[in-house]
Amino acid sequence: MTHSKSILAGAVGLAMLALSSLAAAQEFPSKPIKILIPYPPGGVPDSIARAISAPVQAALGQALVLDNRPGAGGMTAVQEFLRVPADGYTLLSGDAGLWGVLPALRPGTYDPEKNFTSVANISTNSMYITVRSDFPAKNIQEFIALVKSKPGQFQYASSGNGSLHHLFMESFKAATGLDMQHIPYKGSSQQVQALLAGDVPIGVGGGSATSPQVKAGKLRWLVATTRDRSKLTPDVPSMSEIGLSDLNFAGDVGYFAPAGTPRAAINKIADAINKALQQPDVVQRVNTAFLEPLFRNPDQMAETVKADKERYAKAVKISGAKVD
Repeated sequence: MTHSKSILAGAVGLAMLALSSLAAAQEFPSKPIKILIPYPPGGVPDSIARAISAPVQAALGQALVLDNRPGAGGMTAVQEFLRVPADGYTLLSGDAGLWGVLPALRPGTYDPEKNFTSVANISTNSMYITVRSDFPAKNIQEFIALVKSKPGQFQYASSGNGSLHHLFMESFKAATGLDMQHIPYKGSSQQVQALLAGDVPIGVGGGSATSPQVKAGKLRWLVATTRDRSKLTPDVPSMSEIGLSDLNFAGDVGYFAPAGTPRAAINKIADAINKALQQPDVVQRVNTAFLEPLFRNPDQMAETVKADKERYAKAVKISGAKVD
């Protein structure tokens, strides 16, 4: 009889534990969720977080606290994130630089596949090979022919050594057999100013930094750095159109949770993000920041991270980029 009671008590205990776990999953979130952003206010991850925060908060019934932690190329936020509990209440806003470039530049510091859990991809954006309006080549085919005819005579600007811009252009050079000198600047705004001043004839950067000058007729986009054309710049050809479909350098942004975070919590956040990205006013806000909404669920985002890790590790090797 005693043995039967102990079995019954054990079964009741297990059932209560299962019910409490289910209740905890259903109750998530029961407090505000912090979003660690590895860059200063005004950048792409910050802009997209602000564009979606209100509808995501409404769907979850809890506040999103945006916490900008710039420094060390993103490592300041990553180091903080690696210390937080895996409960879904602290997320990391990441971009392709954080999940692809930084691990390749700093091997052994963290592995986005092992240390992070993908929650959702939120947005994407193309970069562009950009020239001054008076640059002699009028399209990307003429550009390749011109640069090839004068090896080592052209310089290009990027927003920094080891940046996505730098890695793309070095990969593009390797794929097309071009010889250009890299001139790194501190950020996109300095690069654009250098282009406008004629200090350097060629640049590669995001659309948000260059679109005002393109609209003003001072700069021209020659080609997008992504496999397909951007919906925001339908007249600008893509990599696949010039026979380089393997080059797909997209500025994706997404959210991560710590490894081991309960799947129920991750799914709840992902669903809220998906709903937010379907609202017309959110799409408009995202587009205004020169970004395209792009939702990928946790499994799809994990596949993107895996592919990008390999892509950017190869690009870092081609470029010879080192951490400054």
